[in-house]
Amino acid sequence: MTLSRTLITGVHIVDGTGAPARTGEVLIEGDRIAAVDDMSGLPPPDVVLEGTGQVLTPGFIDVHSHGDFVLPADPGAEPKIRQGITTEVVGNCGLGLCPANERVQTMYRQYGQLFGGDGSALCSDSLEDYRGRLAQAHIGVNVACLIPHGNVRCAVMGLEERAPTATELSHMEALVAQNMDEGAFGLSTGLVYPPGAYSETDELVSLAAVASRGGGLYASHVRDEGAGLVGAIDEAISIGEQAELPVQISHHKAAGRMNWGKVRTTLGMLDAARERGLVIHSDMYPYTAGSTMLAAMIVPLWVFSAPTPEESLARLADPKLRPRLVEEVKKRVAEHVVLPGILDRFPKRLLVPIILGKMAELIVVGSVKKQRKYEGKTLREVARMRGRPLIEALLDLLVEEDGAVTVVAHAMCEEDVQEVLRDAHTMVGTDGMPTLDGKPHPRAYGTYPRILEHYVGRLGLFDLETAVHKMTGMPARKFRLQGRGVIEPGAMADLVLLRPERIRDHSTYEDPRAFPEGIDRVWVSGETVFVDGRMTGARPGSVLHPG
Repeated sequence: MTLSRTLITGVHIVDGTGAPARTGEVLIEGDRIAAVDDMSGLPPPDVVLEGTGQVLTPGFIDVHSHGDFVLPADPGAEPKIRQGITTEVVGNCGLGLCPANERVQTMYRQYGQLFGGDGSALCSDSLEDYRGRLAQAHIGVNVACLIPHGNVRCAVMGLEERAPTATELSHMEALVAQNMDEGAFGLSTGLVYPPGAYSETDELVSLAAVASRGGGLYASHVRDEGAGLVGAIDEAISIGEQAELPVQISHHKAAGRMNWGKVRTTLGMLDAARERGLVIHSDMYPYTAGSTMLAAMIVPLWVFSAPTPEESLARLADPKLRPRLVEEVKKRVAEHVVLPGILDRFPKRLLVPIILGKMAELIVVGSVKKQRKYEGKTLREVARMRGRPLIEALLDLLVEEDGAVTVVAHAMCEEDVQEVLRDAHTMVGTDGMPTLDGKPHPRAYGTYPRILEHYVGRLGLFDLETAVHKMTGMPARKFRLQGRGVIEPGAMADLVLLRPERIRDHSTYEDPRAFPEGIDRVWVSGETVFVDGRMTGARPGSVLHPG
């Protein structure tokens, strides 16, 4: 079979290694890069693209994606492709679509509603099943799968809030080993979300050690990104060192005004761990707001330990339990607040109404299942619209929406965002909550253009070559994505043609579903998937194996 040959000439090549840009030419043959600069002895191309004034980079790698929840229904992945993303690492935060059994399916009847639909029939029994499912859907991006710890724990233990027995831990280890054999890239945890939040460090070390034997890494949404951030980062480091595997700190940040600046301490902890020999990196999105599930922010963990989502909602709705819930929400808020200096001796319970009121102004509803009038409203506005006290209003809303409420929380500071992004061991990830409806966080549409426009072009936080390395070569090496993330002969032809001076990120909190401009063409495995402002309809992506 004769392979199609496309020559891109006169282009500025930013090759993903961090090396200085250079002007040259690149030949694509089939799904790979056949040659760079030296075309001697090669037959003429079928197509010549003049790249003068444009920059050619490897396809961007989204190391922290939740796209697995929408790819079966939206295989074209347009919001990602139009950012220049050609590969997504999924299964992050201990959540994902495989592995699964009946217990896991039951859990995702609730989680799944956050991403559109009724949450049913989302999961795949195994990574092999999921790979076949996406192949049948003909996805537009490549996918690298992590093993979600939440699925593994739920498959064996359900949502029980306790440590596993020796037999249960053995079953969990076997499940991790099976998925590593099927092509997973490592283990992920989400230690603020049930059931991962019920686990202790020893359990995580045991499971991470299994992933280590398969060559995998450990990616963690750590246990606390606020007052307990330092201890949570220490736990992640300890797991990596004990289990002897690389570590990825997911969306490394300090949430809450009283915690701003702690990232200097935690980045220093990562440096010290590297000096001891641990391979450890962070990833980050370029925004001062995060996004998560409202229930994860305010609902006590014991509520989720009910056998089914319906029983969890019944606990929230039970008038006999409501006073306890309200008091526990207040207590949780008080526990997560650290006051400066002598003020920390002040009885925090007296400050809870003030703290809650301030938080309610900074947290905005992103999506709901039924009552769309609340989307884009702050939690304070929701309470006023409902004519109820804040906590009561939010608990009622969760009940009415079957728990399917996502929020955008303005909790970080720009100085911290820049501190983490600037660090030489930080990669870029969207962490987008890819809701099919509502007002998602703009990171789902604008992360990579924002890096290029704002942090490279406007602020000069780092140069273009460094930014591209953080988006391509660095994550490809860390996640063992062989043949991707670089422009060199023999590499896969996942490529982006762009004009840095024309990059514009149009996605905002008010209008998050706006596409960027300045990206001219995107190739996945040698096929053009986006060109001249439109998707081509080609969907050549695949579920990858570690290299």
